[in-house]
Amino acid sequence: MQGTQITDEVKRRDGNNYHEAMLLCPGARAYELRRPLQLAAPQDGEVIVDFPSGGSYLGDYLRELAGGAILQPVEHVSAYLEGDRTILKGSWDRLPFGDHEVNVVVTLAALHHVMTGRVAFYRECHRVLAPQGRLILGDVEEGTSAGLFLDQFVDRYSSQGHEARFLVRDVEVAKIEEAGFKVVEYEVTPFYWSYPDRETAIQFCRRLFRLDLANNEQIWQGLSDYLGIYEGGREVRMNWQLAFVRADWQDA
Repeated sequence: MQGTQITDEVKRRDGNNYHEAMLLCPGARAYELRRPLQLAAPQDGEVIVDFPSGGSYLGDYLRELAGGAILQPVEHVSAYLEGDRTILKGSWDRLPFGDHEVNVVVTLAALHHVMTGRVAFYRECHRVLAPQGRLILGDVEEGTSAGLFLDQFVDRYSSQGHEARFLVRDVEVAKIEEAGFKVVEYEVTPFYWSYPDRETAIQFCRRLFRLDLANNEQIWQGLSDYLGIYEGGREVRMNWQLAFVRADWQDA
């Protein structure tokens, strides 16, 4: 498959601050990182591609489900690639694998930055997946509180802005199935991110969303107003929501 220049249209930002957030509170997004793998139902010996992988955060959760499965992280943003030789370089229209070489492709919380050309990405996933392979997506759906938070609050308080095209169920399912898959699961799931205290929640979100134009009070107010916060005992919970999709490989 020839490249389609999808990467030229991607507005996903550099990874340094994002990685700092994940190191600050590694378990904050535990449900979000575990759920795509549960949908994939990985088996020992299968190759699980995580693209774009960020800092390769799925490893611990994959080991819980299938200790003999092989995680292969792939990235296109240079800041995530630096200093980690386990992460392969790839792109939305060229994954670094041969035909039918892998069993699962997971794409989590990044697809909304691909404004056009998604069918080309889905076709590339179809190319690298073996028969009975699975494509797993987790991303923000249009019209949800998470989408409004990103489109309005993050766009205002990050100097990098936030440009996105969120999932619309019928539209996205049609694109995925055009590429040779059968969508067998599409669930919009509310859950929460968990922090030990208010300060960790603020600093985690400041880094993850690059909220460099907001002070701590503004960040906390934004999280409360757009998403909803629960404080109790030794835990702070911040509401979040994603659509999780499983599409099974079909013979084209």
